[in-house]
Amino acid sequence: MSSTTRWSPGDQVTWTYYTLQHPTRTVRPGTVVLDDDRGIVVWVAPGTEVLLPVLSSGAPLRRAGDEGMFTQPRVQSKQLWTGNGILMIGLPDKPYSVWLFFKDDGTLGCYYVNLETPYERTEEGVRTRDLVLDLVVLPRRDWHYKDEDELEGAERVGYFSPEEAEQIREAGRIAEKDIAEWTYPFAAGFEHFFPDPRWPIPRLPEHYTWDLDLTTRS
Repeated sequence: MSSTTRWSPGDQVTWTYYTLQHPTRTVRPGTVVLDDDRGIVVWVAPGTEVLLPVLSSGAPLRRAGDEGMFTQPRVQSKQLWTGNGILMIGLPDKPYSVWLFFKDDGTLGCYYVNLETPYERTEEGVRTRDLVLDLVVLPRRDWHYKDEDELEGAERVGYFSPEEAEQIREAGRIAEKDIAEWTYPFAAGFEHFFPDPRWPIPRLPEHYTWDLDLTTRS
C-alpha cells in the first residue's frame, strides 16, 4: 500500500513509536476506525500482541527511575495489551495524539493526550516519536500533566536537549489550548465508540522479532 493511500474501516495497521537513541520500538497492531483529512483513528483491542521496550530483566522502563529509564540498556519484548482497549487518534500537523481509555462498563475513563511528533504514514501504518510528557483529560474537561518528572530526567541525562525540552513544553501548551477550546477530536463523540465485534484481533507483522516473550507472564 502506498504511504499516501487512505485506509478503510476494518483495515489492520500498526502504530509505531521509535526513538533516535535506542533500536527498540513500541508497536501496537490495531484496526482502522476512520482515516480522513482530520487524521487516523485506530482501535487497539485487549489481548493484542504488542512490542514494548523493557529493561534487560524484563521489568518496565520506569523501574529504572526518571533518569535510568533513558540510559539503561533496553531490549525488545512481546507482550499482551491488557485493559479494555484504547482508541488512538492521530492528528496531522499536531504535536500530540489523543487516546481514549474506557472503563469496564464501556463508559469513558479519560482522554490521554500523548505528546509526540506529527505522525508519518508508512506502508504498514503510522510512525512517530514519543515526547515523554503527557496530559490526562477527564470527561468533565479538567486536566493535569503526567510524567513531568520523566521529562526533567530525560533532559538531565541529555536524552533531550534543553531546546528540545522547551519545544516539548510548547507542544503541551498547544494541547492545553485545544483542550480549552474542546476542538476535534474531543467534541467528535468518540466517547461513545464501541468496536465492531466482528473485527479480529490484529497480529504483529511477521518481520518483527523480539528478545523476550512476556505474553505468558501472569
